[in-house]
Amino acid sequence: MMEQFKKTVVGFADTLTIFKNFLTKRQEEKQSFKVEDLARDFLGPEFTEGLHNAAQDIKILSTLIDKINVPNDKIISMAKSTPFTLADRALKKYFKGAVTSVIASKIALGRINLTTLKKAFQLGGYDSVKMLLAENINNKPRVTKNEKTIKAIVDRLECEKKDDIPLIVEKKI
Repeated sequence: MMEQFKKTVVGFADTLTIFKNFLTKRQEEKQSFKVEDLARDFLGPEFTEGLHNAAQDIKILSTLIDKINVPNDKIISMAKSTPFTLADRALKKYFKGAVTSVIASKIALGRINLTTLKKAFQLGGYDSVKMLLAENINNKPRVTKNEKTIKAIVDRLECEKKDDIPLIVEKKI
């Protein structure tokens, strides 16, 4: 089923990012970007009925994109591929509590998936993971050179290796 999904869905575009890029005056004035507010302001109050229903929200967002006149090439340029989105989501879930979601996204943006990280760890432990994450690309690290962040990533990988992922346990007194 996932393979069919990947063949059908090419990628995802975040409408919030699109709206913020195209409605700069609204952002400067610190106005709301809630779907309900955008629909009311650009389409009329009748478009706010039935919100928070996925199908209706998609119709309204599509209508807003048309109304604001966002060109397709701009949507495409701001979109994330399906493989990236899936990798990003998996990394955020795997590293939740160990590193920030921003770092997990940077790993995905660096075209590193969980399998690659695990292989690097198996092959050379800390040093191999550090080399992968800190690799110099255009005079910047691929992900990070921050030792604390790299250690947190390695610690998480190490916990899985030991099959000893720490759990938070409530202590009753």
